[in-house]
Amino acid sequence: MRTKQVRPDKLEFEYELYVSKGHDDIQKRDFIEFEFRTIKVFENFAYKINVIPNITANKKELAFNIEGLSAPHLDFSRSGTASFVFKFFDFQKSEYSLMISKYRKNKTMFRFEISDSGIKLTLDPEKKFIKVITEERFVS
Repeated sequence: MRTKQVRPDKLEFEYELYVSKGHDDIQKRDFIEFEFRTIKVFENFAYKINVIPNITANKKELAFNIEGLSAPHLDFSRSGTASFVFKFFDFQKSEYSLMISKYRKNKTMFRFEISDSGIKLTLDPEKKFIKVITEERFVS
């Protein structure tokens, strides 16, 4: 008698991107933080997501290419999601286009608006491999 093969549930998204506003006390400047995370939790290592940013601030275009994962450079193991953080300092209160691709293929275009009150997603396509979550209301 054969044992039934158990497969993990198929995830709706591979990645999540959290977009929020932060402040650097050393530079005394605000920034917009883009924090990429995998949905999958890794048991032995907290991997790093390899992301190549391409920012054209004057055209209000931000692009991130996800190139895969790499193992951490630490001697001890730790479980958790893989992550990557990018801080965008030269932002204006305006609308931006956000292109996210995986291996320079599988491109998804988003749009978001930065205002005094928060960051709002203005274009969120139906078909995508990443879920974008924005800080719609800034916490004072």
